[in-house]
Amino acid sequence: MRPPTTTDQSRAGLLERLDERVSIARDRLRLRLEGPGTEPGGGLLMLKAAVATVIAWQLAVHVLDSDTPFYAPMSALLVVDRTMVRSVGASTKRVIGVVLGMGVAWLVGSQVGVTWWSMVPVMLVATFIGRWKALGEHGIQVPTMVLLSLLTVHGTDTEFTALTIVETALGGVVGVAVNALVLAPMHLTWPRRELSSLTERLRALLADMADGLRTGYEAERAHGWYDEAGLIGRRAPEVLEVVETGRESTRWNLRHRLRPARIDWDGYRLTAETVERAEWQVAGIARTLVDAAEGAAWTPRPSAGWLARYADVLDEVGAAIEDFGVGTGDDTRDVDEHVERALAMLRGLSDEVRDTHLDDPAAWPAYGALVLDAERLAHDLRDRHPRAAVPTDSGPLRAPIADALPPAVRPEAPPSP
Repeated sequence: MRPPTTTDQSRAGLLERLDERVSIARDRLRLRLEGPGTEPGGGLLMLKAAVATVIAWQLAVHVLDSDTPFYAPMSALLVVDRTMVRSVGASTKRVIGVVLGMGVAWLVGSQVGVTWWSMVPVMLVATFIGRWKALGEHGIQVPTMVLLSLLTVHGTDTEFTALTIVETALGGVVGVAVNALVLAPMHLTWPRRELSSLTERLRALLADMADGLRTGYEAERAHGWYDEAGLIGRRAPEVLEVVETGRESTRWNLRHRLRPARIDWDGYRLTAETVERAEWQVAGIARTLVDAAEGAAWTPRPSAGWLARYADVLDEVGAAIEDFGVGTGDDTRDVDEHVERALAMLRGLSDEVRDTHLDDPAAWPAYGALVLDAERLAHDLRDRHPRAAVPTDSGPLRAPIADALPPAVRPEAPPSP
């Protein structure tokens, strides 16, 4: 087998850099198309919305004897949401919006009548009420219902007003009931998947940077590190939103009451925040390496030997991130050990810069920036990991079914040998 030639190595390096650029482009496209991750259960949610719409429609026809059964199915459709908190909140706000709108229309229609001059102040008042923050996106119901009632029945038809309000309330109740009783939404694996992916992505970036510092890197590769750090930084708030959605999905949820989720939501949140803070430092390191690779006059490239030892620091930090937030005692000690080794190496590197004659004295800002960013990163990990939580396995996230049964019918534990 012939040894690799310079041409082979050059071709391999080109392919590696091309693969990096393709990966970065793919991630950017996914961020634009998907937003905060790919939400699971979307198909089931749409199915439940369709079922709730049909049930509300049939109840409006056969129970309320509505000639225009529009408001009940529309209300049911709009309140089936990704968490029970949002379903109940949407239902309540929608009903309040309809009641306010129909009430304003009835008051104006019965007392003043519908004229061109009365429509101006009443629509101004309705629009003002509709901008009330407590109603959120459902505030549009107020001016819409005012306009609909005044232009169709002049706001004076009490039966139409009452039926519209009852239909809207019925649709909201149906939507909430269907969402609650048919596999109430619980987002548990989604936050775990997104958070694990985020921390692994940061660890992989540090490993790639360490490899590049040992083998020699070019400006293009450094730009790739800087771009990837930026993508991670933009991803962290989105993952944080996913975590908060997961936490919210356990509130007012019958499935959670029967089999509680065993998740440290505060730990999840702290982990996402820590990764976001870590990205600031990693992006600073990458920016310094970009300037050094491009031969910036204010940031000459540090020596190859110093960068190789700095790569060892990045490896230790990456190893700490790999065990970051894992709840076992061994993993906690591992994080402390990795961080302490990284800080000890940084002290040695800093002493070397201070006490040794530099090949290029103008390079000291680059040395200082690299040391400072890495020290901040290590200190953040050390201070935050005792309260953080990273889901690193695929084990159960909810209590066993047996724990939800009454004590009288729980299966007995097998006798110990």
